[in-house]
Amino acid sequence: MLEEFYKIRVKDIMTPGWNTPFLEENAGWKEFLTILSFSTHAWVVNNTKDMKVVGVITEHDIMHYVIPQERKKERISGMYRLDILHKESIVREIMTPNPIACLDDENLGDVLQKLSTYDIRRLPVVDSERRLVGEITIQHLVKNLRYKFMHGETEG
Repeated sequence: MLEEFYKIRVKDIMTPGWNTPFLEENAGWKEFLTILSFSTHAWVVNNTKDMKVVGVITEHDIMHYVIPQERKKERISGMYRLDILHKESIVREIMTPNPIACLDDENLGDVLQKLSTYDIRRLPVVDSERRLVGEITIQHLVKNLRYKFMHGETEG
């Protein structure tokens, strides 16, 4: 049964682009704090015309800037900059650039390998020009694995 699960295509279970949280890289603090108040993350695109994925911003990223310095754990690659989050902040300054992505015709075996290798919970689904077409998350995988075990087929 797992071999069949690994062969499922991303496009068959992903959240489509129109329902995927995203922001432009030049969006200000009001936009990114607003979207992060109802979503755990947002894909960052260069602009809404091209929709090329250039980064990701998560509620975890924001926490690094609001936790008082004395309560932060040391970071392997240095300390977080305290002065970066201010009223003029834009997403590009805070995002994690160049997230690992997948194509909609990849199979879940490939997605699981990426999630495991990079210790991440979600991937943007992009086309051949890296334009955002959707997303796939661990929750998608769990939901469909559960359905497969219960019904012997995948949930679309």
